[in-house]
Amino acid sequence: MVARNRYLNINQYIVDPDREYTKLCQKLNGTMIDFKNYTINVMDIRETTKEGNESYLENKLRKLKAFFEIIFKGITDEEMSILEDKIIKCYEQKEITFDDNSLYQKNKKFKQSTDMPRLEDLYKILQKEKKLEKYKILLKPYISGSMKFLNNYTNVNLSNKIVVTDVYDIEENDLPTMMYIVTEFYWDKIKEERGKKKILYLDEVWRLVNTSEETADFVFKVFKTIRKYGGAATAITQDINDFFALKNGKFGMGIINNSSIKCMFQLEENDLNNLEKIINISENEKYKLQCLERGNCIMCAGKEHTLLKVEASSKEHEFITTDRKDL
Repeated sequence: MVARNRYLNINQYIVDPDREYTKLCQKLNGTMIDFKNYTINVMDIRETTKEGNESYLENKLRKLKAFFEIIFKGITDEEMSILEDKIIKCYEQKEITFDDNSLYQKNKKFKQSTDMPRLEDLYKILQKEKKLEKYKILLKPYISGSMKFLNNYTNVNLSNKIVVTDVYDIEENDLPTMMYIVTEFYWDKIKEERGKKKILYLDEVWRLVNTSEETADFVFKVFKTIRKYGGAATAITQDINDFFALKNGKFGMGIINNSSIKCMFQLEENDLNNLEKIINISENEKYKLQCLERGNCIMCAGKEHTLLKVEASSKEHEFITTDRKDL
């Protein structure tokens, strides 16, 4: 899909947790983002961040809430309220307020990443807040520990037709955090030019959908609204049960219901039981889905279901194979 859409001149943005797209990205002269050389400032407010009638800062606070809910698991509503107040003060130090005009420089240009606070600025403010003592400790790795690459100004360029963000080296506990940061960064880029076609690929999307309600709701919103920005979204998962884990599958079902095409490869009976709650699958199709050989799937487009065999050309195989015998 990625290779063929490149020939159609479509902008494509990929979140890659398993380092499966590196070769394809190189072959198609795409941009490969890793966090040895690049960083995304999670505190950035970008010109396309704003949605609806909210101010820029209101919108950013909502997205930061999702970020902090991931890294501060179990944070209470009271603690989140105190944290939000500290975040607002952090932006005020950079002369950024709920007045949207505060995001523009004197030359009418939108402020850059270097004009934004960093996580370290927030950390310094938290030093004085005893009620958030344990969260200050949890934030420390993002300032001077294993995740300190996030404590810097954004230096990522998304101008290429294919951009792959490799999060393979991120520790398992921090993976949902990084996937959320990258997806939110891509999302602001996707909203930039409505007239340009673009596709977002979220591989292992279950990591986002079962992490927290805020991140799951964000992904659902992407799938629900991306069309109006000239875009399409592709969710890829091998863990159907985890995909439906949160809120009795509310978000997983929402994403599937907003997907016009579904491709189902071989599934275990347990996975099928969850899937058939929202996709009308016949007994015959259920049997086939448990017996499908590699490369075969049942594709659902609207009410139409068809058995499909996916075959790569020799050139495509060369681009995409992750089979050890081919590497």
